[in-house]
Amino acid sequence: MNWRKPLKEVAVLVVAALVAAVALQLTWPGAKTETLHGQVGSVKEMRVAAVGDSLTYGVGDATGSGGYVALLKADLVSAGDYDVSTTNYGHSGDTSSQIMKRVVEQKKLRADMKKANIITVTVGGNDLMHVLQNHFFDITSKDIATGNTAFQKRLAKLLTELRSLNADAPIYVFGIYNPFYVYFPQITAMEDSVKSWNKSTQQTIDGFKKIHYVDIDSVLSDGGMQDTTKSAKSSLEKAAEGDDDANPLIFDQDHFHPNNAGYAAMTKQLWTVMQDTAKEWE
Repeated sequence: MNWRKPLKEVAVLVVAALVAAVALQLTWPGAKTETLHGQVGSVKEMRVAAVGDSLTYGVGDATGSGGYVALLKADLVSAGDYDVSTTNYGHSGDTSSQIMKRVVEQKKLRADMKKANIITVTVGGNDLMHVLQNHFFDITSKDIATGNTAFQKRLAKLLTELRSLNADAPIYVFGIYNPFYVYFPQITAMEDSVKSWNKSTQQTIDGFKKIHYVDIDSVLSDGGMQDTTKSAKSSLEKAAEGDDDANPLIFDQDHFHPNNAGYAAMTKQLWTVMQDTAKEWE
């Protein structure tokens, strides 16, 4: 039997099939390559640098998260597409001089301040306490005024230093409050001192661009109570009886620092000011 003819015919068919396949590949419209574009917006990096005393550190925060700094981060995350990082340079007991010393000397602190989009500051409470302690039994308005003047000069130097490190970030400076107001409303010296220091602090801040005052005296000093006369009297009686709930915003273990609710109130005050100045940090 002659196998050459059938093999030749098969070979021709195979070649014809291959030619047809190639032709079809070249002429048939193929699948179009698509580039998929998602709808997720860009995430903006947001750096918050906080410096100050125990209020920045978060003494009284039962969660140990860092008081208002952690709460502010949560607010920013909820507000938009932000990748938020925070650095907390709070140190308990620091006066304005001690805060200034750290700002000048600590390299990492300075580096974080330079990179920050938002800077927050708590300062002044310990300065006032030192004045009151030094004149506890014979405090006069002159003593308060002298201490206030000295503090405002130190505050101005601190803000000048922070601004030299970062020319663009808005700086939010918390006022001070009187944690003893509810417990001892009859002691007017401290209440008057707090109000005068806060007023002077606002005037000092007015001399700077993109530095803003955050009022916390109005919410923390009376525990958020509206009828201060009756509430103060009732709270004083409760305090005398050992009731730790006399001021619901103050840490019941020291009757001085904010508790979790107090830090939430602080953050709300800060967030209100930040919303009014959002163009400076958004």
